[in-house]
Amino acid sequence: MLNKVIPKTEDGARLDRCIRRLLGNINQANLEKLLRSGQILLAEKKAKSSVKVISGQLINYSENIVFEKQYKKDEFSEKTKKYYSDLFKEILIKETKDWLAINKPNGLAVQGGSSQNYHVDDMLKCVFYNKDIPKLVHRLDKDTSGVLLIAKTQTSAQELTKYFKDHKINKTYLALVSPCPNLDFGSINLPLIKSGIDGSQRVRVDINSGKEAITEYKVLDNVGSRVALLALNPKTGRTHQLRVHLESINSPIVGDNKYKGLDGILSSNEELSSHDSINQIKWGSNNKNNLQLHAFSLRLPNKELIEAKLPEQFIQNIKFLGLALPDNINKLFYM
Repeated sequence: MLNKVIPKTEDGARLDRCIRRLLGNINQANLEKLLRSGQILLAEKKAKSSVKVISGQLINYSENIVFEKQYKKDEFSEKTKKYYSDLFKEILIKETKDWLAINKPNGLAVQGGSSQNYHVDDMLKCVFYNKDIPKLVHRLDKDTSGVLLIAKTQTSAQELTKYFKDHKINKTYLALVSPCPNLDFGSINLPLIKSGIDGSQRVRVDINSGKEAITEYKVLDNVGSRVALLALNPKTGRTHQLRVHLESINSPIVGDNKYKGLDGILSSNEELSSHDSINQIKWGSNNKNNLQLHAFSLRLPNKELIEAKLPEQFIQNIKFLGLALPDNINKLFYM
């Protein structure tokens, strides 16, 4: 049997994830079989893949096991390498020894899927080749732009994940909605539940079976009752929470093709007060990435503020509608 000492950076990690980072990639089903048969041991004892490891422990494994080398740079074409390298330089907000923050563009998925050619996960593998690959600790929808925080070590990943779970990281989003909410500010407290299968999954309000979901909102400016610019503060982090909550108060996010609100709330040929029809908002040349939702800032427990500049499209839409963006956005929900 060969041995591998678990370093401090892996302390508290799941055994299966630790094995992949230290030894190489391996199919999950095959890994489970090897653990059950004792060909991979933790501290000379059989262990489940989900057990949390402790730094200093030994992973004992058969020399006959073939681990695939993870994240080969050759897997990426020269075109892809250049794309990811240029993209990373463009969207990087800040990098420390523990984490990095990027301003994720609208339309870029965080993780891969059958229909995703480019995504943040691959960008990190490509840019940080031959180094510790930074780890995702929270998510943004593909069509949501804005600040995404990424851990650089296993220790910081555990810490940041716990901060998000315990709601110690404050988040502020900006959104264009139509029509304007009935109230200038409020708190939406409606439990949410997922339904359907992957690919066509939706989230809906379910008072009886849903998980707690709370969103605070404030109207920053509006065009009569037709369109409003909102600041949003999600107190919980449920999938599609902001989109579903805003739909639930009949103020869906402009450009949301999944959570559109009630029939007849807004049609593209309805007139805005003192404006042309809403379909003249500049969505972009491909006319696909329409969701007008931006993760504007994160405030860490140490009060450090990470802010992501608004996309040019969002800025142009605000100007087109004649809306004003206040200077105190990051002080609206907390000091």
